[in-house]
Amino acid sequence: MNKRFLAECERERLHLSGHIQPHGALLVVDQAARITHRSCNFPAVLGDEILAPGDLLPPVLAAHCDTLPGQAGARLHVRHALSSAGLSFDLTISRNAAGERVLELTPAPDDDLDWQGLPAKVVGQPRDHDELAARKQALVERIAGITGFCRVMYYRFRQDGDGEVIAEARNPDVYGSYLGLRFPASDIPQIARELYRQSPWRLIPDASVAPVAVEGIDGVPDLGLADLRSVSPVHLVYLANMGVQASLSLPVMLAGHLHGLIACHHHQPRLLSLAVLEAAAGEVRTHGLVLTAFIAQHRIRLVDGLVRRFSGIEDIVTRAGGLLAAWDTLGPLLADELESEGVHLLLDAEQVAFGETFEPEALARVDEWFCDELADALWLSDTLSSELPGMPMSRIAGMVAIKGRAADGRMLRVYLTRQEHIHEVAWGGNPDKPVEHHDGQLGIAPRRSFEKWIEKRMGHSRPWENETRLLGLRLREMLLDVANRY
Repeated sequence: MNKRFLAECERERLHLSGHIQPHGALLVVDQAARITHRSCNFPAVLGDEILAPGDLLPPVLAAHCDTLPGQAGARLHVRHALSSAGLSFDLTISRNAAGERVLELTPAPDDDLDWQGLPAKVVGQPRDHDELAARKQALVERIAGITGFCRVMYYRFRQDGDGEVIAEARNPDVYGSYLGLRFPASDIPQIARELYRQSPWRLIPDASVAPVAVEGIDGVPDLGLADLRSVSPVHLVYLANMGVQASLSLPVMLAGHLHGLIACHHHQPRLLSLAVLEAAAGEVRTHGLVLTAFIAQHRIRLVDGLVRRFSGIEDIVTRAGGLLAAWDTLGPLLADELESEGVHLLLDAEQVAFGETFEPEALARVDEWFCDELADALWLSDTLSSELPGMPMSRIAGMVAIKGRAADGRMLRVYLTRQEHIHEVAWGGNPDKPVEHHDGQLGIAPRRSFEKWIEKRMGHSRPWENETRLLGLRLREMLLDVANRY
């Protein structure tokens, strides 16, 4: 990934764009119901409604604003609201960080889909990961039916910041599949992810139209919660390079964190009603709750299993009379439980090893760094050469490191190791493309091609499972308990 590109993406002040998409109109209202800002297209969208910065909000709109909760981030949706002139529109009201109310007025198009006639969604908890994967596929198919978008993808964020398409539904005439492809973190930088986290959806009905300025009494309003907010120029180029004219993104939330997106693409302009958007967002929100409950139950079962699995290890150490004395049995068992290729255990200056472990010079650097420079009691990586400063050449590429001080002051360290595993990663286009100029203005631009691009990845071990951290913490607790007794 080009670091300059990612840094430049993160610097975009998306919430202060000062422009909106032109399919709707926007007002910003202060605590006294005075209009501080309006979009320049307001008269064109609302007909004879004449409102300008400094005016008081008309009573018909003020009545809706009065029902909005007072905390920042609050949001209210009103279908088929009426203006003072009697025009019908969909209304969204949100409260920004400054406490201002942002009103978005958009047309209420007639739905051209019988989305309520879709097959009933599956309810209840999935039994296992295979059924959960089937639920994710069913979700994208259902969202495609609700919205009419020609391609719908389940885009999951990985722990390393990249994204990966794990489910996809597409019309038969849509070229190519993104299923199984990975995308670099710069495609959706953190500043954009934070905005997705705060909003139930992000709709771009037509990426080819010019934005409309927002005029006001002073300054630029915070439009971070506004779905009408104009689109980043970099993102517009990104969509154009993918052949996408309309897009819809629905956040998949997991216990308050952004787990992924349901990303919908269409090759023609497509405007959705508030009713359709709410239906799609409701499906994704329900899925997020099911996913949260599934993961919580899985972790409970895992922790229960850990108690049983590690109780056998405690018995082995007890019979042998200590960690080092039990090592001939303990070393292979630890490697098996955490699926490592080697284990190094150090208790102050004493040490024992099993399997493929660090060379002496590499171990010295790892131990110095972990004990003296890192505060974490547990740390893991599948690419040591790029994450550990001054790491010497080693056949070991991945490590789970555990440390703790016994009651008598001895420092316990355990290093579970994996060797380099050369493997292929399928990307949606080359993630390390050269920096390009776009129209001489942006200075950078997204890659032009999203065809499958295979990277032969070196310097990495096999990645650690998500549960490895839980396993490591339980192992640390058990080993310290044993060290305190022997």
